[in-house]
Amino acid sequence: MSRGLRWWTGRLAVLSAVGVLAFAAGLLLVRSPFKGYTGDSAVVEIPFGTSTRAILETLERERIVRSRHLAYGVLRVAFRGQSLKAGEYRFEGPRTTEEVLRTLVEGRIVTYRVTIPEGLTADEIFGLVAKEGLAAKPELEALFAQPGLFAGVPAGAPSLEGFLGPDTHVFTRSQGARGVVSTLVATFRRLLPDRFEERARALGRTTLEAATLASLVEKETAVAAERALVSAVYHNRLRVGMPLQCDPTTVYALRRRGLWTGTLTREGLALDDPYNTYVHPGLPPGPIASPGAAALEAAVAPADVPFLYFVAVGDGSGEHRFAVSYDEHLANVALFRRARAAQETASLAPR
Repeated sequence: MSRGLRWWTGRLAVLSAVGVLAFAAGLLLVRSPFKGYTGDSAVVEIPFGTSTRAILETLERERIVRSRHLAYGVLRVAFRGQSLKAGEYRFEGPRTTEEVLRTLVEGRIVTYRVTIPEGLTADEIFGLVAKEGLAAKPELEALFAQPGLFAGVPAGAPSLEGFLGPDTHVFTRSQGARGVVSTLVATFRRLLPDRFEERARALGRTTLEAATLASLVEKETAVAAERALVSAVYHNRLRVGMPLQCDPTTVYALRRRGLWTGTLTREGLALDDPYNTYVHPGLPPGPIASPGAAALEAAVAPADVPFLYFVAVGDGSGEHRFAVSYDEHLANVALFRRARAAQETASLAPR
């Protein structure tokens, strides 16, 4: 072998060895778990429309991966033809570059569980959503007055009040205010009992009116056996032209005007507001809270009873006494007052 050939052969051997070592080092870096950020976890927000290059630069800058260049190589080899998805991601503990990229390729974004009980107002619901940082309350309030933007809200609804379905919801931060509200409205539609609109029409009510009545039932009683009875009272009163005189509507009217003090007074009951059913006949313009499935069912399935009145028992059970005549109702009111007086006396007694 000539001297020159031996030189080139040795040179190639050295280069090959260097290449193998470099490849091995790169492979070790790629497969070795990495955690460059301080703290137990790191959250990264990838906006929609962000390029792959910008995403990898963000991951490197936030010390989620060692190198954007190595990450790009892994993406081309291990996830060929697949893209990184936008959203909010949380990383905890050391992870390999492949594990990090798989999280973004599969779109395993951070989710937030928000439980919304039955009977909350839109303002209370928006407060829960805003508390989780999912949307700013002013954004949600701006959508509140635009029910026509959302499919599933009954025609004629003055706002989104009553149409934000109660449930344990799973949201993502990338949904934004409109996405969150769309999810809540979709839940309301899902909670509607079978043939709700048809059954409402059979009772002479529109879908909006039936949903409004359901919100009154929701706020008046938490006792399952009483919902259909409360519904019957309101249906009976509407039929004979009696004012509904539903306390929760007056409370709602006072709240929306910033006048609620925590106690219903004669002055409050006389408030001239379309939602105050002591002053204005018939149903209010729309719901006063978000009803649950049971209240919605009661609204279109009232009990077959002649009751026109009801008053709380007054013993703290949440139950009510129902009456057909006003005289019978007055007797029940007297029982309520006695029960309340007994409770107050017991609370003042020395222990």
